[in-house]
Amino acid sequence: MLKTLEYSIIHFFEHILQVHMEPIEELKGEFYGSSISVVEKSGREYNFYLFFSTEFLHLVSTIFIGEEDFQEDDRCDLVKECANQIVGYAKKLLNDAKGGDDEYKLGIPEYLGRIHNPNIILDQSLTYGFKDYCFRIGYCQ
Repeated sequence: MLKTLEYSIIHFFEHILQVHMEPIEELKGEFYGSSISVVEKSGREYNFYLFFSTEFLHLVSTIFIGEEDFQEDDRCDLVKECANQIVGYAKKLLNDAKGGDDEYKLGIPEYLGRIHNPNIILDQSLTYGFKDYCFRIGYCQ
């Protein structure tokens, strides 16, 4: 699962946003969070948590919609859309590997709000950074 997630992150950052992020060790500061689930046909559920720095959201909003002045509601929508893009692509890759479209189902993203130093315990996670842009994604079962 982690390798598929890593490829999905590379796809989102490098192919869509055209930003090269490097793995980093830890996050500090203020973030906006979202969660989204992927459920296997067998019923096994993975709950994904994504944390985006304010600077990262500013970059994404500029790339996607060209807006530099966005409000809290806009951040909510943007965080959920990023979760859809990243985890949705991972779900597609997992389904492709299984040879069908119904092995994995994607849930509806939820907005977790503004979070200072995310400390949700995750089974596995990946953390990336570039300049002031930070991002963490992880999951638990």
